[in-house]
Amino acid sequence: MEIKPKEYSKTYNIVASDCNAQREVTLQFLANKILDVATEHADILGIGYADITPKNQAWVLARLALEMERYPKPYETLIIETWIEDCNKHFSERNFCMKDAEGNIYGYARSVWFVIDLTTRKSLDISSFAGMDEMISERISPMQKIGKVRPLASGEGFIHRVKTGDIDYNRHFNSGKQVEHIVNLVPMTDLDAKYISRFEISYMNEAHFNQELSLMRFEEAPDNYVAEMKPTDGGATICRCRIILKTR
Repeated sequence: MEIKPKEYSKTYNIVASDCNAQREVTLQFLANKILDVATEHADILGIGYADITPKNQAWVLARLALEMERYPKPYETLIIETWIEDCNKHFSERNFCMKDAEGNIYGYARSVWFVIDLTTRKSLDISSFAGMDEMISERISPMQKIGKVRPLASGEGFIHRVKTGDIDYNRHFNSGKQVEHIVNLVPMTDLDAKYISRFEISYMNEAHFNQELSLMRFEEAPDNYVAEMKPTDGGATICRCRIILKTR
């Protein structure tokens, strides 16, 4: 019987085009690579897109959080390690560790996933996946679990209409692009003096091409912001986020 690895890692060599004005990899870049690594590990475990798409099923990212000590810079190495921490009938929790070539830690990430039927759009029982219990790792993450963000009563921000470049192969607003637009709520001057030490996002509903969205942020405490993305027509909230800044 084939023994499938409970942990998986992938190495990236950072280049300038991966980075922002602070000469660090963007949060969107990290979010996208984290999802790529998760997808590759799921494929190896036999629960990835190639295995469940023929069954008319798909994994959906519900929540993602990153906690960073520092960000990789151009010409540095980024190693992302991933493992499944827990699983029940509704959700699967997958963790990540990000480090450099010498093993120094950049940061950690946590994610929560569920599986839907592509026709009904309803969630399915993940615990029914064959061998799921054997895929859970004993490795512990030191990162605090993902919290909840309350709806914003007020705030400041901008309006964004979903453009062609925001849409992914599923023909809805890409999850990494949502991270990018939420980060745009933070002024450049703030990011020159501080960095995002923790970022949380809860994906709540889909957004589609040409939809007009309101993005707002509110400072709950010094350097601790909550943010929200929702349709301007009063429709269901697309995502809610938390952004915590730390002085460089």
